[in-house]
Amino acid sequence: MRQFAAFPFLALILVCAISSFAQSSPARICVAAVDTREPSISPTATRDALIKFLTKQKGLQAEEVPLDTSDAAEAMTQAKDKNCDYLIKTTVSEVHSESGYTTTPAGGVSVQSGVNLLTFFVTTNYRMYKVSDGTEQASGSFKASDRGSAQTAVIATTKKIAEKVGGSVKSAAGK
Repeated sequence: MRQFAAFPFLALILVCAISSFAQSSPARICVAAVDTREPSISPTATRDALIKFLTKQKGLQAEEVPLDTSDAAEAMTQAKDKNCDYLIKTTVSEVHSESGYTTTPAGGVSVQSGVNLLTFFVTTNYRMYKVSDGTEQASGSFKASDRGSAQTAVIATTKKIAEKVGGSVKSAAGK
């Protein structure tokens, strides 16, 4: 009699374990190399920065898969081949710099120190696609500036992109 009473309990544990496993399977996110015409911006370093920021997203259960292409059609083909759930495609749409001189206060008066600093301004666009049917799930555009380099400014935008993508993936997983 005790054997039969234990069966429903074991069945309940098995069902809970299976549903828990199904919910915790990570999404596969393919990340394409950034599309840029600016020679000072590394497509793969930017992609790797985006992947790094995605892995730091709290509560995001995902496996990030780097792609070596920035071409949209080729990236989608690779994402399908790698069984990804999502594809992230980024494009640097604007890069420009402005020069300026630093000033130092001297007795209440600003004095030109003669140091010419370049400030780099960038705009990075992103699109997140569902690989199974190619539909766009999220998109946006972020701007950043940096006095060091255009590359550093672009990497600052990848952090913002990772936050948006992470939120979209988490919200899709909750549906």
